[in-house]
Amino acid sequence: MQLKKEIEACIKKTSEKTAIEVIEQFKKQRLIKSNLSFYKKTEIILYNYEKLKLAAKQKDEDIKYIEENGLPSKSKSIVFFSITSGNVTAGDRYVELIEKYRVEKAETLRDIARIDNALDKVREDKYFKIIELKYLEQKAKTDEELAEILEKDQSTITRNRNRLINELKTILFPESIKELW
Repeated sequence: MQLKKEIEACIKKTSEKTAIEVIEQFKKQRLIKSNLSFYKKTEIILYNYEKLKLAAKQKDEDIKYIEENGLPSKSKSIVFFSITSGNVTAGDRYVELIEKYRVEKAETLRDIARIDNALDKVREDKYFKIIELKYLEQKAKTDEELAEILEKDQSTITRNRNRLINELKTILFPESIKELW
């Protein structure tokens, strides 16, 4: 009985150590998302907003290309995974790929709609131009540049940028309010 407990303890200790090592390797390989703050996530989303729109258009183009030209011939460097088991026909691959692209496009459009909704909530703000110039149009990289363009004091720009990002953060990530608890 004692030997069994010792073996179980050894297995548990080894599995915990292995799990920690695997997680560290995943972090090094950037396979695990970092613990970004909701504020930083909001900024990244805004920086990539226009790229999301392009991604949705690209999915349409990809679908159209496949519908018009079919699937490319098999490549040894491309591996197709099927959700079905057994033999996968070209027709199955065609249908799966089209469906995959349609699902990805729908998810992207849903994300764009969420961002649009959040932006609409702050669009009437006196300092909304800060968000446009810095994140959406990316015409200014620093608060100093924004201050110069908008002819305002840098502290005014910084204060209002932070305020607007925090408002957007709460709309995009309602769970972020739990940071306060």
